Amino acid sequence: MKLIITREYRKEDKEILKRSIKRKFGRFEKIKTLLNIKKCTQPTLSEAYLMYEALNEETSLIVEEVIIYDKKVFNALTARRIELLEFLNRNGPSSIKEIAEKTHRDYKNVYDDISALDRFLVLNVVKLGKEKIAIGKINDIKIVN
Repeated sequence: MKLIITREYRKEDKEILKRSIKRKFGRFEKIKTLLNIKKCTQPTLSEAYLMYEALNEETSLIVEEVIIYDKKVFNALTARRIELLEFLNRNGPSSIKEIAEKTHRDYKNVYDDISALDRFLVLNVVKLGKEKIAIGKINDIKIVN
């Protein structure tokens, strides 16, 4: 059994992703150079390169499909966590602190929920400075046998 998630990155998501990648790896040219030197031994570097390329394309929309084979993901999809996903779909990218304030929930509980969803790739969370920001609008979740 697998879970297929279709996620869309809006304009504001793309800007946060760009800033996050630049903060972590530096300029795009540096990423290309590191990738040539390391010969793809760092998956995060390859992922950053591909994402950076997609972010710089003319299209305003990036759609990502995530396939999860781990059955434990179904334990992570609680009612409260699905409410968080719906909140993010309506309100766009938000920090954990913002989410906690706007949903009137305890920061630690929101942090735990966001971390669980990020661990299973249901949600994309990027670190920007000291904050973790949840990004991406989930368009579709399918369960396939």
